[in-house]
Amino acid sequence: MRLSKDEYFLKIATVVSERGTCARRQVGCVLVDSNDHIVATGFNGVAKGFVHCIDQPCEGANYPSGEGLDKCNAIHAESNAFLQCRSDDHSLTMYTTTTPCIACTRLICNSNVKRVVSISQYSQNTLPLFALAKIKIEILST
Repeated sequence: MRLSKDEYFLKIATVVSERGTCARRQVGCVLVDSNDHIVATGFNGVAKGFVHCIDQPCEGANYPSGEGLDKCNAIHAESNAFLQCRSDDHSLTMYTTTTPCIACTRLICNSNVKRVVSISQYSQNTLPLFALAKIKIEILST
């Protein structure tokens, strides 16, 4: 049976997450244009030249998910995907292994992303911002 486009891109996001170097959480992100072409990918990891947290944990490595974000050196998958993106398409879809945190949600609301498709829900706090920006959120199990 053939995968749907959403299933396909979510599986790719899952594989992308496996490149993550954050000690506490691996997240993958795939940005897809309106022609269903991948324009960028991103995963959680530190800035270029920094020691990876999986090799030498940063101060935030031992905090539970969603806490101590200011202590964590990782750049989130969504932000890394935007840094790689060179598309001028005005209708992007973002596929993530989990819905974005509040900081990434603000970034997404100021982008060309019109739809976010995730495998799991990270926080309900982001839903009002996505609604205000008229960005559709979908949680699909793979």
